[in-house]
Amino acid sequence: MTEAGLTHPFPRLEGHKNMNLNTFRKSGNEVPTPVWFVVLEGKLYVRTEASSGKVKRIRNNGRVELAPSTVRGKTVGPTKGGEARVLGPGEENLTERAMELLSRKYKTAPIVNLLTRGHERFVLEISPIET
Repeated sequence: MTEAGLTHPFPRLEGHKNMNLNTFRKSGNEVPTPVWFVVLEGKLYVRTEASSGKVKRIRNNGRVELAPSTVRGKTVGPTKGGEARVLGPGEENLTERAMELLSRKYKTAPIVNLLTRGHERFVLEISPIET
């Protein structure tokens, strides 16, 4: 789902519904997680629970690697580096827009939202690294 007139920030993910988001522990070990994503204003956005390990890892080290994957996390394409951050206070409008796009793109999102009601959620913003 790309906005009209904008190129996909990670062309290798275009046409895919799932991706592996690889974050890194302090030890440098990679932790892959299959996630849903949307494109908004030339960046990727991912929803996650506030208590997830990836939030802690991204706050410690924003370097990530992305690869198209199956819903169960099997990588099905090449990996590309990116820079991630957790959206914070003052970015509620961007958070709401990303959540709305995720709900539109993924038909089971309302069920997931219902099952995780009461859990604090964050949105991650991922930008491509220019090489």
